[in-house]
Amino acid sequence: MKRFLISLLVAMSPVAAHASTDLAQQWGSEASRLSAETATLIHALDMGQPTEISETYALDVYRFGRTSADLAQWIDNSDGPNDLGCIFRGMAGESVSQLERLDTDPALDNQRASLKRLAGMFADAEIISLAAQRRSPAAKPDASMETQSCNAAPQRAAMLKVR
Repeated sequence: MKRFLISLLVAMSPVAAHASTDLAQQWGSEASRLSAETATLIHALDMGQPTEISETYALDVYRFGRTSADLAQWIDNSDGPNDLGCIFRGMAGESVSQLERLDTDPALDNQRASLKRLAGMFADAEIISLAAQRRSPAAKPDASMETQSCNAAPQRAAMLKVR
């Protein structure tokens, strides 16, 4: 029975890695869609049109942040590059921060600034998605990377898991 379970776990490992690679691809596609939607919101603000952040948009940004946290955990659990996990955690935290700002600060300049930060993050995410998809599950992190610190607050990304 032990041999069967061990064989099953070994066989499932590449499937889990492939599933997360697929998740990274979907995350990148969602970033592209959110980037376009965010650009539309910014344009409306620039044209002086009243712009309301819809619940659907806020939920999509929240889900993007949760998926970022999930991808960070995947990278960390599969001994992936520390910087890539850090980037995902940073994006998870930034999603929360900007959603809070959009929710609590109605000033148009501040709304525009938050949307610009989100737009930049979504554009970056499209590129990061490609790197995550190419990341080999068997790749070991560079030893020099282990000494670098990650400024992304893991507790901020962890907040996404609680909600």
